[in-house]
Amino acid sequence: MRDKTLLNVGGIIAIVIGILSCLTIVGAVIGIPAIIGGIKFRDLSTMNDNEIDNNKDTVLVWSIVFIFVCTVSGVLGIIYYIGMENPNLFSPTTPKKESNDKYDELEKLNKLYKEKVLTKEEFEKEKERILSK
Repeated sequence: MRDKTLLNVGGIIAIVIGILSCLTIVGAVIGIPAIIGGIKFRDLSTMNDNEIDNNKDTVLVWSIVFIFVCTVSGVLGIIYYIGMENPNLFSPTTPKKESNDKYDELEKLNKLYKEKVLTKEEFEKEKERILSK
């Protein structure tokens, strides 16, 4: 299930900008479409993934409209749309841990030697084995 927070936030921002724009008669030209699109984004944010996939053109069209009407909502919509097209693009990833296995094994081996669990010969033999990996 995709995270629809971008659509929800984009819709809220568009609605707020639309309401503020409607305070003037001239601003209503921008405000009314912003309110309509904001409501549409909010509706889309409540749909399941299959329904949104069927309406992905709607996401793109309103995102483009928002680029001109209220830029922040447009950018959020475009980011969401790109994420729909490339699902792994924004998925969180954990950085790969660099392999320090040899180092860790050598540390453990040295600790055993210092605690006198291993003899000098056993220590050298195991050290060679680890380093030859």
